Amino acid sequence: MLKQLEIKNYALIKHIDLDFDKGLTIITGETGAGKSILLGGLELILGKRAQQGLLNNPDKKSIVEANFKISKYGLKKFFKQQDIDYEDETIIRRELLPGGKSRAFVNDSPIRLDVISNLTSQLIDIHSQHQTLELNQKDFQYKLIDAIAGNDELLRKYQEELSIYKSLEKQKTELQQKLDTAQEELEYKSFQFKELEALDLENIDFEAIEQRLNQLEHAEEIGLILTESSAKIDNEEFGVHNLLIDLRNAFMRIQNLLPKFEELAQRLESMQIEMQDISVEISNLVEENEYSPAEKEQLRQQFDEINRLTIKHKVQNISELIELKNKLNNEVADLSDLENTIQKIDKKLKDKHNELSELAEKISKNRKKSIPDLIAQIEKILQKLSMKHTRLKIDLSPSLTFLNNGKDQIDFQISSDDGKHFGTIKQIASGGELSRIMLAVKTVLSKYKKLPTIIFDEIDSGISGEVAQNMAEVLSKMSKNMQVIVITHLPQIAAVGEQHYKVFKNTDNQQIETKVKLLNNDERIREIAEMIEGKSPSESALNHAKHLLKKV
Repeated sequence: MLKQLEIKNYALIKHIDLDFDKGLTIITGETGAGKSILLGGLELILGKRAQQGLLNNPDKKSIVEANFKISKYGLKKFFKQQDIDYEDETIIRRELLPGGKSRAFVNDSPIRLDVISNLTSQLIDIHSQHQTLELNQKDFQYKLIDAIAGNDELLRKYQEELSIYKSLEKQKTELQQKLDTAQEELEYKSFQFKELEALDLENIDFEAIEQRLNQLEHAEEIGLILTESSAKIDNEEFGVHNLLIDLRNAFMRIQNLLPKFEELAQRLESMQIEMQDISVEISNLVEENEYSPAEKEQLRQQFDEINRLTIKHKVQNISELIELKNKLNNEVADLSDLENTIQKIDKKLKDKHNELSELAEKISKNRKKSIPDLIAQIEKILQKLSMKHTRLKIDLSPSLTFLNNGKDQIDFQISSDDGKHFGTIKQIASGGELSRIMLAVKTVLSKYKKLPTIIFDEIDSGISGEVAQNMAEVLSKMSKNMQVIVITHLPQIAAVGEQHYKVFKNTDNQQIETKVKLLNNDERIREIAEMIEGKSPSESALNHAKHLLKKV
């Protein structure tokens, strides 16, 4: 609950320091006295962005500080997550600096506005006149039903799963777009890879092919030379081989005559042996040189294909072709993996879809179960607020897609003639009726959301008489379970408060200042009498004020 609020140098406020009790606190004051300024200061604590020109003294900073008792509200986990020191009595402070900047603190730790907003949303709810429009908003209607249905944990789990589901959908879309864009590229690269793969490049000796092909193309010339060479070597009469044998034999006969002849004989023998080897090699070459048109055609095709691909891919040799083939293989594999990845994501999406459907079904079931009770509670309160013929109708219909809070589409309607004609709240309810409906809704919500503090800013707009008295009773009953602060113009509501502050303007040295005073019993009588009759209340108004206070 809100324990203390201190505001310095803010708008028309120089300095106020207010203490708040549990139960119902009333704030009154003439129009223009500064109640909205007081509320504006409190909204800074709730994380609202500061406007320019709000410093009472432009040379000094403005400070708004609120002390909350939070021990009963299970917020230690939140403080730990945000790395903030936890205190049972937590102080939230905003500072507006002369240069236009602002700072925020929780227990003296600097903090971001969104963190403060998240924290205070669990501590306090400010309801002003314009917020009655929330009744027409789907998000608010869902929050109302889900609070009564106890769907908080289910919705948390659903929204976690929905976030994963949407992330998977996004991944799939991006991958599918990439695959669609790369499809032609995939087909072309696959073709290029298959071209290179067909050549079995790793097992090819290009130089050997080139040599063999060259040999086959000159087979006739080579064969002729080999035949002639073989004849010249092995001819019985004039062959080189026989001539070397004769020469060797001749020198062997005279080798004893002169050492030089022995050396020549040995050299001729070596030449004769070498010539014999050459003769055998030529014979082998003659066999190898056998012409094969089929082999020549095969090698020619292989040779031309390698040259064609070398020129096509602008590489120098087979090694670079092999590198290119491996690169293409990896790229094709990567692109092909996109399809496999998409299939895996499809499987995950199917599983998440089933999980979300189950959660959405549980959420919907809880909502449908709670709607009759919600309607009954709100209509019961509306009867007390002189809206006896008002009826609510809340219908749920299934959505074809996953919404942020399930798969229900909500239709929230109202009737002011015992259910004969239903329409949207905006169509049916007047301004005063909207305020009463919102009060009824907030009263019901307060039982389930368990907010420590709720503030109503002129919830009594457009009502009077018996309705005002009934509204006072509703507010008083609500304050038994939580801290309620009401800014009001109605004496009936002001009289039921357990604590009463008056906001007023004071002029000192031609400077206007907003001040706030905690009223004692006599001052309350006077204030309520003035609310009944005006600045100079009669004895009758004073007695009426006393009567209202005694009724509490």
